Amino acid sequence: MVAQEYTRGVGVYPGSPAEYTGPAMVTDSTTYRNLALHRPAFHSSSYDYNLTAQLVTDGIKDTRLPRWVITSASERGLLSKQEREAILDRNLVTGVELRGPHPWVGVGFGGGEGAPEVDRVDVFGRPEGFPRGDMARWTCTVSGSDDERTWKELGSKTGAERAARDYQWSVALGAASRNRYYRVAFSAPNVQTWRANEVAFFDKNERLGVGGPYQFTSAWMSAGSGEEWVYVDLGARCTFDRVALAWIRRAAAGSIQVSNDASVWTTVAALAAVDDVKLAQPATGRYVRVLMTRPASEVGYILSELEVYGRGGPVPKAKPVAAGLGAWRVQRDSLVQGSGERLSKVGYQDKDWMIATVPGTTLVSYWNDGAVPDPNYGDNQVMISDSFFYADFWYRDEFVAPAVAKGRHVWLNFDGINW
Repeated sequence: MVAQEYTRGVGVYPGSPAEYTGPAMVTDSTTYRNLALHRPAFHSSSYDYNLTAQLVTDGIKDTRLPRWVITSASERGLLSKQEREAILDRNLVTGVELRGPHPWVGVGFGGGEGAPEVDRVDVFGRPEGFPRGDMARWTCTVSGSDDERTWKELGSKTGAERAARDYQWSVALGAASRNRYYRVAFSAPNVQTWRANEVAFFDKNERLGVGGPYQFTSAWMSAGSGEEWVYVDLGARCTFDRVALAWIRRAAAGSIQVSNDASVWTTVAALAAVDDVKLAQPATGRYVRVLMTRPASEVGYILSELEVYGRGGPVPKAKPVAAGLGAWRVQRDSLVQGSGERLSKVGYQDKDWMIATVPGTTLVSYWNDGAVPDPNYGDNQVMISDSFFYADFWYRDEFVAPAVAKGRHVWLNFDGINW
């Protein structure tokens, strides 16, 4: 009898191990290297779905303060992480319900190198709560502020709408604005409930990428400013003697810890002004955590990279291919120097690129390489950065083309492409 070969997992493509084209994970116990590079990382919290733990092990060191958004609503105050981008997500189905005779929604631009220039604000939604078919006289006013205390009216629009009808208000500002905070207020004498579905900011008729994954900064940012942590899974018990941290907004107090089960932690060093920490003696463990207990600024904690130097742990190894064929590699466009023509030259150095799984999504390649946690398990999806994968990626391979007679054509045929 021949035993049946088990599937690779429910919902995992391809299910048959024989059809899997991704890499194998092989233990490297001899090379002294950054063990945390392209390994799954986890956080206690993240400010949004972009500035997540994944970015502290992606090999990119950023020094720029990332951009983030703050949204609020009258009678509700600051909106939660789950609701924060309901009026910014370019989806008219989501939104915020507002009550009262003079409700408003607010959008703030946090971080970055300064507030963007805005000369128009479009608002999508509708007034509710008055007799169907009646006309509601309304006013929509856009105000700006740099401190959320002193507000200046920037533009307004008036009109009338019928009940239960979606609308779009386009408010041109009297002059281009660079305020940090904007407030969109509604007013109508016979309306007590409003629905704000979307607030869109424009500059010179071009919509700005506000919220969402449109601006990429390689850093994890905590949601709070109390005790927070971020840790990396090295994949196996490793021995290390050095931990390097690339802060954008550092912790004023905390520690570096190690664990074998991500539950019981042992402190190996205290956080200090020195960001390249040489341990007094080598430590051993599978998980390395940065525990933060007090921030050095009111922004909280922002960490761009966590490096753990030592020996051990798994590394991806490309699946062997037939003679004359190559192995696909993939890399984020922002990390590639040169044009497609240069990348297509024989011998272009792509050894530092990720091993690609073809066919498969870019995320699948990173998962199979061990760079992100299993997105099908628990809340692991929120550990993966939307903004990192909202990008162009290069795929590259080298192989020997077959000899072709004059007048004949050769086709590069993929078994499947998953964009």
